[in-house]
Amino acid sequence: MAPTHYFKVEDYIETLEPWMQQQFYVIRELILHTHPQIKEAISYQVPFYKLNGMLFYFSIYKKKQFVFGFCDGAQLPDPAGMLIADAKQRYIRHWKLSKEQEPDYELLAQYIEAAVAYKLAKKKK
Repeated sequence: MAPTHYFKVEDYIETLEPWMQQQFYVIRELILHTHPQIKEAISYQVPFYKLNGMLFYFSIYKKKQFVFGFCDGAQLPDPAGMLIADAKQRYIRHWKLSKEQEPDYELLAQYIEAAVAYKLAKKKK
């Protein structure tokens, strides 16, 4: 049975299916290598990545999808149409992860870099 409270990101990762763990580790590395001040922590019982506020997170969404969330996703360009909007979420957009297909990590890295650039530009204002 999964713990009710996670204290470390590793605790969260341990509860994931193997395919989710593999994708999580790759995306986590992309995030942490994008900017040296990005911090990783558990918030709301999921892994969040912060830089001048909430930036990204991983979550099981609607109990059946594993997603990588962009906290300011509505503000980002989405040339490949990868960011999914939920009608109830004003700012957040999700990149849906799948067991059947690994994400295009190169494309995802471009989105991660765009989100970091947006957050840094927002801070300067």
